[in-house]
Amino acid sequence: MRKLLFVILLVCFQASLFAQTNNVLLSRILRQVQLFPQEKTYIFTDAENYQAGQRIHLRVFLVNAVVHQSDSISRYVYVELLNTERLVVKRVRLIRSDQGFVGYIDIPEGVAKGRYVLRSYTKNMLNVSQYESLKSIFIGGQGKLQSNKYRNSLDDINNNTYSLLDINRLENNVRVKVNDNKNAINTDYLLLIHCRSIPIYFGKISREKDVILNYDSLSQGGVYSFQLLDANLNTIEEKLKFLYPEKEQCPISVECFEDDQVNKGQISCFIKSDSLREDETMDVSVRIEYAGASSSDVNSSILSHLLYDMDVADCPEEPVSVLLNNKTEQLLDSCHWTRYRMTDVIKGECKKGKIGVEKSAVIRGRVETLIGHKPIKEGVVNLISPDKGFYAVTKTDVYGRFSFEGLDFPEGTQYVLNAFTKAGKSWVKLLLDEEDFPSYKGQLPPFEWIGNDTIRVDATVNLPKGSIQMEEVNVFSHQPSYSSRSDAYARNADFSFGLRDIESIGATCLHELLRRVPSVTVEFGKCYVRGGVTINGKRPAAIAIDGIFVDNNFDLDNIQMADVERVDVFKGGSTVIWGTIGGMGVISITTKKGDFKTPSVPLTNTKTFTTLGYQIPHRYTPNTHTPVWLPSLRGKSFRLLLPTEYGLNYRLIIEGITSEGRIIRYAGGLRK
Repeated sequence: MRKLLFVILLVCFQASLFAQTNNVLLSRILRQVQLFPQEKTYIFTDAENYQAGQRIHLRVFLVNAVVHQSDSISRYVYVELLNTERLVVKRVRLIRSDQGFVGYIDIPEGVAKGRYVLRSYTKNMLNVSQYESLKSIFIGGQGKLQSNKYRNSLDDINNNTYSLLDINRLENNVRVKVNDNKNAINTDYLLLIHCRSIPIYFGKISREKDVILNYDSLSQGGVYSFQLLDANLNTIEEKLKFLYPEKEQCPISVECFEDDQVNKGQISCFIKSDSLREDETMDVSVRIEYAGASSSDVNSSILSHLLYDMDVADCPEEPVSVLLNNKTEQLLDSCHWTRYRMTDVIKGECKKGKIGVEKSAVIRGRVETLIGHKPIKEGVVNLISPDKGFYAVTKTDVYGRFSFEGLDFPEGTQYVLNAFTKAGKSWVKLLLDEEDFPSYKGQLPPFEWIGNDTIRVDATVNLPKGSIQMEEVNVFSHQPSYSSRSDAYARNADFSFGLRDIESIGATCLHELLRRVPSVTVEFGKCYVRGGVTINGKRPAAIAIDGIFVDNNFDLDNIQMADVERVDVFKGGSTVIWGTIGGMGVISITTKKGDFKTPSVPLTNTKTFTTLGYQIPHRYTPNTHTPVWLPSLRGKSFRLLLPTEYGLNYRLIIEGITSEGRIIRYAGGLRK
């Protein structure tokens, strides 16, 4: 990838740039890209509409954000299912395999009808804000995305017509001119034009000197950033244009025919591309879906995702239609490109990402004394996985910190940690670092329902003699119907996790569960409710186990998730039922036995826990909606043998990329 990136940048510069600082600017941009390689993800699913309790099969494409090649550096991808309140319903961790990043998410039973969002990211992608990778799905019906996310701001943009930069797309080129009508004296500016940080032009521009980009000299397509700079290389104005997307596409053809002599009752489906270059191959995902479902052109695709919404800050998701909408340019007028701060890069200020690239799983923590909480230097920490037969040992540093790296175990793997002093004494406190996952705070893309699909086929109920069948009863409540609300405390809670919630979420510890509650944060093993501040500083929320308050230093990791039946969170006015001790918020934990005893807590130097391990893909089970799901096909061409009945009632969806970063997108019927 690096070699290809160098060639692309060099060719672009040689063909388009003429300023004296070409080589300096080129080296600075290359240095920035090497210091901080960025990534994009795209989720391809086996359907777009589901029912509660069904499984979402998915494949995540992970590509370099500059050249769209799949040789990105991260080893893991995280996928989350977010509900209408932007809370995480499920989270899985996918590991790179021969098929790419392939996995699934089970939709919990009983979830409400609505639009849900799949969010995918790597730890490296968390270094850049406002670039969310989202995929909308619909549960309980058929929906479509709307391409008017910025409609409220379009009128304001149109009213403010004055702009220094005037960019006009002609038939075979793009002309850039400066409208400096307010200045009587002719002023020279600098103009930087780039596409995904690949520089296209850097040089002077003024009222007397326009800049013209020729179509044949441009090798990139997508969102172009035009930045007008002053003499000190400060950005005066930036405008975005969506140009030449066809340059990033690899068109494919699909031919289907029936051959009764060789394969009777089957359709031969050939997938190929006549535009593949030498040594270029395709990496695609394929699904065949029932044609009665909503059109695949009303929601986001890999083409609109990689070329449009993943290159525009704070643009969560736009449908395929936005690429053909005549308001595309107006939408871009309210957006910015900030993956790299290009004006800083021009000045030589290149920065790395604060969060390192995740190449292996890591378990971290610290060991301290029971009294005084002082770090224990050169303490011995043992890590054991009984079910995997794994054992490792390490020592703490001068700050009492320890870490185990290079761990690759599937989800559900249980670990045991124990710590001792250098002399082998067990009178220490072992603290485990909780894995931190980002919350989603952005807007969700607008949508509308276009069909109702709530019927599920269930087993027939055999009624006893003399019984009657009642009419369907709908129950509406602001709390989940399956949450346990058996006592007065629980009925007044602001947020609750019932037993079914806990089981469906699959949280590995109480801290991970509590992070899903709005306004609750976890810092150094303590839980805080937003607003819980006194004159003496921030105070953690009180912890009650089976109705009994525990000490502020109580470690929630001492409670195993398998023993928890319900978790209730009280904040604000609801804490009054707990008295003055609940002033900073209360977290009430109910165990299954209901008789949690502090003396039964494990030793302070030992912890038993599970981490979010990688997911092991399961074999796909065909269904009437999606009878064929092929998450990974690689090669120059492919041939599929399909039953004849697929020819009339089903359509083929193909998405992927080539080895050179060109995007593949096909949606059409199966024709004989």
